[in-house]
Amino acid sequence: MSFQRVLLDNTLKDLYSLDEMLEEEVALVYGMPDAKVQLTSPIPLSKKFAYQSPISREDDRDLLARLMLQVVPQVFGSIAGNMTLVMFDVDEGKSEQSQAPLSPVPSYRADASRTFAQLAKSEAPNVKFVIRPEDIKHHPAMKIAVAHLMDCLLHLQHTVSPDAHYELLSKTYLALSSLTTPVSDIVNTKLQPHQLQDETLLNEEVARMMETVLQRPLPFVVKMPLAVLGQGVFLIRTEADRKEGIEVLTRELKPMLRQLNDSNAHLKPSSLVLQELIPGESVSLSLFITRDGRPIMTSCCRQISDSAGNWGGAYISYKEQDSLQRQYAGTIEKLATYVHSKGFYGPMGVDVMTDQESRQSIIDLNIRVTGSHPLGFLKSHFSTKRGLDEAVVLFPLLLRYTRDVSESAFENEFMAGSIMINGWCHDKTHTFR
Repeated sequence: MSFQRVLLDNTLKDLYSLDEMLEEEVALVYGMPDAKVQLTSPIPLSKKFAYQSPISREDDRDLLARLMLQVVPQVFGSIAGNMTLVMFDVDEGKSEQSQAPLSPVPSYRADASRTFAQLAKSEAPNVKFVIRPEDIKHHPAMKIAVAHLMDCLLHLQHTVSPDAHYELLSKTYLALSSLTTPVSDIVNTKLQPHQLQDETLLNEEVARMMETVLQRPLPFVVKMPLAVLGQGVFLIRTEADRKEGIEVLTRELKPMLRQLNDSNAHLKPSSLVLQELIPGESVSLSLFITRDGRPIMTSCCRQISDSAGNWGGAYISYKEQDSLQRQYAGTIEKLATYVHSKGFYGPMGVDVMTDQESRQSIIDLNIRVTGSHPLGFLKSHFSTKRGLDEAVVLFPLLLRYTRDVSESAFENEFMAGSIMINGWCHDKTHTFR
C-alpha cells in the first residue's frame, strides 16, 4: 500500500542548525534502558545511571526490547530529519556497519524502514543499526544526543555532560532547583554504599523511608528519582491509593537502595520526593533549546493519562498554539535559563500545572525528545493541508495483528493522511505489536 509522504514543518536537524550549533556532527541515540531487564546481551544494565521501573514487564524481555530499542527510537527519530539515528539490534547478528550485514533483513529493521519511508526522503533519518555500543562509529567532531543515559555509552562524547543530564532528568534535583515547583519533601537515604550488604540496616532504612509515606496527610504525590516511562509516580488521593502505593514502594525500595554505589552517590539515585498534589490542568510543553539558550516552543499538548497518572499519549489543538505560547512564555524563559546554565541544549519536554489561582508550577522535566514532540512538527500536514485542527498521539498500543492488517483496516484514513504510524515493531513471530 502506497501513501503520500509526510512533509514535516521542520526537523531536529533544522533546530540543531540554529545559532550555528552544528559545528560538530550530532548523532541521535534514542534507545531506552530498563531498570531490571537487560534488553540485549551486549547492552549491560547501567550501574552509575540508575533508573526505576516498578511495573516493568520483567517476564517478557522480547516485548521490552522491541518497545524500548525499536518503537521508542522510531517515535523520537520520526522528527530527526537528515541526522544519524543509531538503533540497537534486538537479535544476535552482525552489525550493519560491519562487512557482512544481517541477511535476510530482520523484521524489526524492516519495521523501522517502513516507518521512516512515510517521511519525505530529505527528512528521513540516516538509520545505523548496531549490535554493541562499541560498534557506533565516531570521530573527534561527533557528539551523541541521548534520550536516556546508559553507562555503556560513556566512551562517546555527549552533547551534554552525562552527570549534568542525569541531574536535570532527576525528580530529586528538580525539587531542589530554583524553578517553581510544588512544595516538596525529599527523603534521602541515610545509608552509604558499603552498608547495603547489611540486610538488617536495609530493612530498617526501607521502614524509615516508608514511614514518611504512611504519615503524610492526603492528598500528595510520591515520586521515585528517575523512572522509566513515568512508572515511578504515585498519585495518593485516598487511603486506598496509599495502600496500593505502599505495596509497590515497599517492594521497590530495596532494589532502588541497592542501586546506590560509589560511582553515583553524588547523583542521589536512592531517594523519594513527597510533593503536594496541585488541583488544576497539566500541559506538556515541547521545546528546543538552542546552544545560545534560546527557547523554541514546538507544541503545547494536553496529556492523556490513566487514573494512576501513567502516560498514554497527548492531544494537541493547533488553533490554540499561539495563545498557549503566550500563556506559558514566562515559565519557558525561566526554564530555558535554568537548563542552559547546566550546559543543556537540544529537545526537551516539561509538564506544567496551573492551579486555580493561575499560578504555574513545573511538575516534571523530560530533558530529551518526548512522545509529544512529533505533534508539533505536523501542523501543516494535519491542520493546514487537511483541516484537521486537533490530533492525538497514542503510546504504547499493543495490537494483536500485523501492520498490514492495520493499514488495510484503515486504508481510507491512511490514504487521506489523517492517520500515520510513527513507531511499529512486530514480535518474533511477526504476528503483533
